Amino acid sequence: MKSLNSSYISRLDHIRFFAASMVVFVHTYTTFGGKLSDNYIIRFLLSGDTGVSLFLVLSGFLFTVISNCGNKHIDYKTFIFNRIVRIFPLFVLVWITAMSLARGNATFTDALSILFFSNLQTSPLLTYFGQTWTIAVELQFYLVFPLLVMFLKKFGVRYIVLLSVFWVCWRFLIVSFFRDSLTSVGMMQTHYFYLTMLGRLDQFLIGMVFGYLYCNHRNLFTNKWLLFISLFLVFVGQTYLHEIGMWYLADPLTSTLSYAEAIIWGLFIISYACCEIKIPKAIDFTLSRLGDLSFSTYILHSIILYSFHKNIGIINITSGQNINAVCNFVIILSLILVFSKFTFELIEKPFLSLRKRYV
Repeated sequence: MKSLNSSYISRLDHIRFFAASMVVFVHTYTTFGGKLSDNYIIRFLLSGDTGVSLFLVLSGFLFTVISNCGNKHIDYKTFIFNRIVRIFPLFVLVWITAMSLARGNATFTDALSILFFSNLQTSPLLTYFGQTWTIAVELQFYLVFPLLVMFLKKFGVRYIVLLSVFWVCWRFLIVSFFRDSLTSVGMMQTHYFYLTMLGRLDQFLIGMVFGYLYCNHRNLFTNKWLLFISLFLVFVGQTYLHEIGMWYLADPLTSTLSYAEAIIWGLFIISYACCEIKIPKAIDFTLSRLGDLSFSTYILHSIILYSFHKNIGIINITSGQNINAVCNFVIILSLILVFSKFTFELIEKPFLSLRKRYV
């Protein structure tokens, strides 16, 4: 998505589309009858939840690049205003919907969860649009980013690296102490760090580190072989981390592995953004426009996916369950993208025109 504050990097929109598609795949595949498979591509795609981590690393990367590592002064009020007009129009749509569905039991406090805490267990947003927990984490990061990038400029990238390491160590200690007492029926064992800044801030910080490298040393990442290496690490590393249950085990050591997940994504982002390989204009344009739809795709995909499944069911194209689930994914993703185009044009785009320069 083009910004008023920096030159446009179309490849970052490609990555946004890829991240959103990964999340849609894992939800569609499992809903439409897909099973565990020996097929390596499917095994990788079943790690689709890592698309969320990719989004978070990308946020840290992008805002660091926009601010040129803090060398451009950030007007805090305008920065927050731009974040509001970017996120809240579509977010308010799902908030109104969630509050309507929960009106029999929802409280005023529940309604306030739209501000920074859609990841709270009692939030109607989490109940009806579970994926919106990431918005709470993003908003909390936006509040502190101008300070973090100021410290990046003042103390150097070493400060951000050390802060990320400290955060991982802090999480290790918290999980060590609370892992038994915070596990409850009906909630994933890792809810208190999977869904919160406790488990995610270091991923933003890693994004900032790679943003710093892009601003100051991008010439080191232009070689196409580095992109191939990063892709190999993505396929092998993210599949392995998913299959050992990285995000689903309340184990102190396992809880630190998301740091490696973020580094892998950071290397992929910078190598893809800098790679000297030329992308045909038609492909670049198409992927960029699909990237524009990534926010709508991510936020709204579940309601379209599950409505289709409830009212139409699984479309039987082939006898193989897994291949059939993949075929259903292609159909569902196409429908989601069409719907997302409408919401982007009618809800997101008008408000995006209100954005202002903040650096």
